[in-house]
Amino acid sequence: MSKATKRLQLRLPSDNPIFMEDSNKISKIADEWLRLGASIEKLERVAIQLERLISHGGNIQPSPIPKDKKEETTKEKLQFINSILKLGENQR
Repeated sequence: MSKATKRLQLRLPSDNPIFMEDSNKISKIADEWLRLGASIEKLERVAIQLERLISHGGNIQPSPIPKDKKEETTKEKLQFINSILKLGENQR
């Protein structure tokens, strides 16, 4: 069973790159691009908070490098990002 969907009507310039894609896949591609854009926006916010923290003399200790070189799980990555955000909140 697929997810429920909602309609989003946009007005875009005719030279938008989305119109160079296969018309049967535009909705799927637009969804991917919107999700990527949202992720980039979140990363930019974290980067701004990190810059503020560093510029205010925040003491950031590097994380230890895992010995077995296993890839971090999504949960570990989210915990790391949350810890960074909490550090930035303490600087306000």
